[in-house]
Amino acid sequence: MDFKRFLAVPAGVAALAVAQGGWALDVPGPVVDPQWLKDNLEQVTVLQIAGSEKAFAMAPKYETVKGKKVVSVVSGHVPGAQFVDWGKVRVERMENGKDVGKLIPEKADFESFVQALGVDKDDTVVIVPLGLSGSDYTKATRLYWQMKYFGHDDMALLDGGLANWLAAGFDAETGQPDKVEAGDWVSTEERDEILATYAETRAAADSDGKVQLVDARPANQYLGVFSKSKTVPGHLPGAKNLPTDVLVRADGAAANFLPASSYHSIMEFKALDPSGAAIAYCNSGNLASGVWFIASEIMGNEGVALYDGSMKEYGMYVDDGAASVNPAQIY
Repeated sequence: MDFKRFLAVPAGVAALAVAQGGWALDVPGPVVDPQWLKDNLEQVTVLQIAGSEKAFAMAPKYETVKGKKVVSVVSGHVPGAQFVDWGKVRVERMENGKDVGKLIPEKADFESFVQALGVDKDDTVVIVPLGLSGSDYTKATRLYWQMKYFGHDDMALLDGGLANWLAAGFDAETGQPDKVEAGDWVSTEERDEILATYAETRAAADSDGKVQLVDARPANQYLGVFSKSKTVPGHLPGAKNLPTDVLVRADGAAANFLPASSYHSIMEFKALDPSGAAIAYCNSGNLASGVWFIASEIMGNEGVALYDGSMKEYGMYVDDGAASVNPAQIY
């Protein structure tokens, strides 16, 4: 297996990307705050992937705590946002002769999906998660990853999502989104360097750490104490556990991203090389997109990929006797 595309980005290069931003784009970086979004709302396309369509249409609720107005129910949407149905972001399709669910769609199908949201090819896109926990934002990072895979760069996530928008004192719209004409968004390329296949992930598991494997699931799943349906218990050989919820600061009002320096320290504490080549995985490629986003977009590590099939696909090969997991061992 050729690991050239997963070779580590030198630490100095990664640091430079973070320090200088590395973004020749309209957005100031991969994450924007509520004030920036409010100031630029007329110039961006907002895609909100936060909860149900019913919640998207409902007004948020507030209560008074110690004389201060706080949000008690996070609902509604950023003005002008289009509702993104999470159930349609990923699809079931054949991969290496196996029927695998929750994968990135084929190019033509994903183009149609994004166009139906009214997105044009030159749009600046801001993706809005619910923003109450780490698992909330991974729906947004997954959509971001898919759009980047197919060539879109001018986009960012709203830090803290809808929860942070409301906590900042900005109003939410209610009701169903306005019907929009289909956009002209098209895929400009397929960036295979950010997508890891089963074969590449299996080779990484057999590589004695040349390519790091990062398990983004909760610790009980990593250890094999609990496993979701259609997945085998345990984790990939040599994988380190980096649960999604440790990667955001949740203060009760919203879950916000940390500075790049904090992620650097967390990864070192977890015995991971912050600038080293890595493949992130979870059960189905959702939680792992959060790890990929932080390492690739916030920290500037160009040697990070997401294993799209993750444990759901990998487990099919375990059942065939072609791969293995470690069911209850801490590395």
